Amino acid sequence: MTRILTLVSLLLIMALTTAQAQREIGTFGLGFQVGIPNGAFQDAYDKVGFGGGMDIYFKIHQNAPLYAGLNLSLMGFEQLRRDFNVLLPGGFVGEYRLRASSNLFSGYGGLRIMPSTGGWVQPYAEGLIGFKNFFVSKRLEQRENFSNEWQEYDSDTDGDWALGYGGAAGIMFYFGQSGIALDLRCSYLAGGEVTFYKLQEDIDEAAFEEDPFSAFDPVKATTNMLIPQIGIVFRLRTDPPDEDLPVIMD
Repeated sequence: MTRILTLVSLLLIMALTTAQAQREIGTFGLGFQVGIPNGAFQDAYDKVGFGGGMDIYFKIHQNAPLYAGLNLSLMGFEQLRRDFNVLLPGGFVGEYRLRASSNLFSGYGGLRIMPSTGGWVQPYAEGLIGFKNFFVSKRLEQRENFSNEWQEYDSDTDGDWALGYGGAAGIMFYFGQSGIALDLRCSYLAGGEVTFYKLQEDIDEAAFEEDPFSAFDPVKATTNMLIPQIGIVFRLRTDPPDEDLPVIMD
């Protein structure tokens, strides 16, 4: 009977202290980002990007404040639409619409230092290196004379890859013992030169007839950006290994 009571007592204690007994193994975050062009990128392309990202980090060692992980993000910079008429052979006038969207996809490996503060405020800093792809999706639509509706006539996507690197600093505000935190973060990311496309102000009709997407001019620049972010972080936890649990002796 004594052994049974002891076992029940231990199980109750373990059930009441599960959250405290669990160990942190990492974090998972989701955030809203604003991409602000900087330097040569701002000179060539002054549009601000909006998008979102996610990151997942795992603790390298239980007793060290170092984490390794992955950051992924996608931002849209511009939605273009231009309606215009083109004089076609035979004296006919064609009504066309050009659409384009400029986007940036990034993937970075990260090393984060995040010393434990033991409280609800948690600062951190990280270094990042990876890749970026700035791509433009282009679509040409033509108005049908009989239905008076816009129909897709042609489409194309151009993109360019480049090395990316930089750093970030942030601070998390945890909601009590829930393991959920508000994350405020700012990154600066530089890297190699990429080619993107801008729509011409005056479209050359002769060139347009041969290639509708000749209305876009290629521009080269390094995509250096300042990226403020606000998001939510979830602390990843696991149960302690078996050797950390109490043993009942006969």
